[in-house]
Amino acid sequence: MSQEQKEFIENADSVRHRLLDAAEKLFCEKGFEGTSIRDLTSAANCNVAAVNYYFGGKDKLYLEMFRRQMQAIVELQSQTIEKYSADPQASLEAFIRAIVTPPLTSAYEKQTRGQVMRLMVREVLSKSVPGEKICDDFRTQMMEKMVAALMRLMPSLDLQHARLAFSSIESLNLHPFLFMEHYFRMIDGLTFDRLIEHIVDFAAAGIRNLTK
Repeated sequence: MSQEQKEFIENADSVRHRLLDAAEKLFCEKGFEGTSIRDLTSAANCNVAAVNYYFGGKDKLYLEMFRRQMQAIVELQSQTIEKYSADPQASLEAFIRAIVTPPLTSAYEKQTRGQVMRLMVREVLSKSVPGEKICDDFRTQMMEKMVAALMRLMPSLDLQHARLAFSSIESLNLHPFLFMEHYFRMIDGLTFDRLIEHIVDFAAAGIRNLTK
C-alpha cells in the first residue's frame, strides 16, 4: 500500500470518527429531527457531503452511532466476563457487580455513552429504529458468554435458568439505567453505591434460589 493510500484511509477514518462523535453529542441534545446534516458536518469540521459519502445518509449515521456504542459495550463486557471466568476465586456477587456498574455509572455521571444508550433504548422501544439491527451482537455474543459465566460460577444452574438469570440481571439493570434520577427523588437517603449493592444482592439471591 502506498503512502498516499494510507493517508487516504487514515483521513477517512478520522472523518468517520468525528462525525460519529458529533452525532452522539447533537442527537442526544437535539434529537434526530432537530439535528441537520449541516449541524453534524459543521461540528465534525468536514464537508457537507461527508454524511452521505461515509454513511449513506443521516438515518444510517444515526444507526451507526448506536452500533458503535453497542460494540464498545460488547467488548467491555466480554473483557469482564473473561476476567471473572478465569478467576477460580470469583464470587457471583463480584461478577454481577462488575457487569452492572459500568452502564449505571455512565447514566449516573451523564457520560456520553450513557446518554447515547438511553436514547437508543427509547428509540428501540418506540420502534423508531430497528432494534434487531443494533442489538444482534449483544443478544448473540453477550447472552451466551454471560450464561456460560453464570454456569461456571453456579455449577448447579441449568441452561434454561441461566438464560433467565441473564435476562433478570439485564432487567434489574435497565430500569435504573433509564430512570436513574427518579430513584434518588423517590428514595430518601439513597446513594449510588447503595443502589448498586441492592441490585447485586437482589440478583444474587434470586439466582441462588434457582438452584435450591
